[in-house]
Amino acid sequence: MIKKSLGQNFFVNENLGEKIINFVKDENPEIIVEIGPGRGFFTHKLSIFSQQLVLIEKDDILAEDLKISFPNSIVLNQDFLDWNFKELEQFSGKKIIFYGSLPYNISKPIIQKIISSGFFSNNCYFIIQKEVAEKYVSKEPNNNILSLRTQLYAKPKKLMDINPGAFMPRPKVMSSVIKFSPIEKQTDINEEKFIKFIENCFRSPRKTLRNNLKNISSRLQDEELFNKRPQELTLEQYIHIFTNLS
Repeated sequence: MIKKSLGQNFFVNENLGEKIINFVKDENPEIIVEIGPGRGFFTHKLSIFSQQLVLIEKDDILAEDLKISFPNSIVLNQDFLDWNFKELEQFSGKKIIFYGSLPYNISKPIIQKIISSGFFSNNCYFIIQKEVAEKYVSKEPNNNILSLRTQLYAKPKKLMDINPGAFMPRPKVMSSVIKFSPIEKQTDINEEKFIKFIENCFRSPRKTLRNNLKNISSRLQDEELFNKRPQELTLEQYIHIFTNLS
């Protein structure tokens, strides 16, 4: 039984599924954490080449079925957003990769939790809504809050698009496979304050930075930057402004 509240759209395209899993396989992972494995469509393919699977499934019935189908895997019946990564401590030193066909409505907090964690040291792969994937990979002059926040931790890359017919039931939107590659942390700035600063900059995206930050922009001399709209600036330029204001 499909629970609409969980945003369940199960992948059913066998040939396309093989192609998607090959992205993960090419990483030669030792441990794979699959978020929302559902009925195990991708889990079967992942189990062929991974030493250990950690399956995190919120749906009670599906989690019990996964325990039966994959007795050698660690199956956790809980919400990934409530999970504290403690099951991964036993795999210290192993190559851990995160994968999942994510519910559209909570894909962003799931991805943020992963890429900002201490366990994000390898490429990870997700299926998410195409529109959201395109926001992740946006660059100046079309930057946005999501892309800038992500660039603090990762380099995103959209790999391929997926038609609704690859799922059952069919979603109303296109999907995409997206890869997140870890990057070296660029700065020691207070990330929480920095994100709030970015949000203030985007308060009125059509206005220039000078208008959005009119109470503080006079404290800086970089006139050219403040005459730009918020989406036109790079992450490095935002860090420059934030650091000087701080």
